[in-house]
Amino acid sequence: MRFLSLFVSGLLILSMPYLAQAKSAPILTIFNWQHYLSDHVIALWEKETGVAIKQVYFDSDTKRDRTINQLTRNDIDIAIIDEVSARNFSRQNRLNKLSDNPLITNQSHIPELWRNQCGEHAVPYFWGTIGLIYRKDIFPKPPTSWNDILTPKPEHQGHLVMQSDYSDLLLPSLFVRGVSAHTTNKEVLKEVYQELVAQIPYVKTYEYLLTYVEQDPSRAKDIHLAMGYSGDEVTLQTFTPDYEWGFHIPDEGTILWVDCLAVLKTAPNPDLAARFLNFLHRPDIAALNALDLAMTTTNSQAHQHVPPYEKQNLALYPDQNLLDKAQFYSTLINTSMTLRTRISHAVILQHRQINDDD
Repeated sequence: MRFLSLFVSGLLILSMPYLAQAKSAPILTIFNWQHYLSDHVIALWEKETGVAIKQVYFDSDTKRDRTINQLTRNDIDIAIIDEVSARNFSRQNRLNKLSDNPLITNQSHIPELWRNQCGEHAVPYFWGTIGLIYRKDIFPKPPTSWNDILTPKPEHQGHLVMQSDYSDLLLPSLFVRGVSAHTTNKEVLKEVYQELVAQIPYVKTYEYLLTYVEQDPSRAKDIHLAMGYSGDEVTLQTFTPDYEWGFHIPDEGTILWVDCLAVLKTAPNPDLAARFLNFLHRPDIAALNALDLAMTTTNSQAHQHVPPYEKQNLALYPDQNLLDKAQFYSTLINTSMTLRTRISHAVILQHRQINDDD
């Protein structure tokens, strides 16, 4: 989930000497999507502990992972990562083991489904799905198929927003074919590439939706339909109050994603970081964080701290209908990951060339 404000390649590294000098007062540094940690939760933590929170932002999984891999200083305490990255960084010995950490007792409130996804070296945070975000004034009824964005009607052509990450860009085409989101079949991936190339003239941008609109909210008037994450529509609403946005999971399927909280092996404050993760999963805090951000918590006890009229907004566990048509992210073999990366780069480059020629 989510997007750019402070992140510029190199900004993280350039800003860290200042953080490293601040020895007198403890500071927890969190590498995060923007708008992915409640201001109220931060304020409560800082009031209770006296420990300040510093956030540094990224706007894509790819950029985040590249930055973590390139870190040479002990500057980041906690990183919000997806379940695949949690497994990969765990194998690379970049993360502290958290499953048996005595400072994180509130892990007991997290169902096994989510704990299995994040593994022993990360703690589940939020979960959600990928689907279609649509303007309700243009779509009185939710779009029900991924084909609505792959082969849009003429009135929607040029008004679509896709994703740039290789892990997500290919998903709509794979779903409509009824194949695994993680297929290694080169013929299928070739077909997907051809379909994505055919879609290029209809796409406004491959920039992450929230980043794109936050930079200039007037851009919303030219957006009809976007690929996005559950919860994005609520944040988008705050940027563009003149429009009403909806989110719908297409009939062909979706990805069930889990974001995980990890403490880096190089964290300057590992015990404080563990205490903060425990704080985040205190049921009342988990509920506040989820409601403030309009996200779905992995904490099974959070609902006990939510007013009755808000309970419908706090989905705690995917229902069977969702599980039946959802897939989890999975680690890709190197050859498949390389091919998907080439596909996404080629599509985005062609889109850029078309726009440069206009």
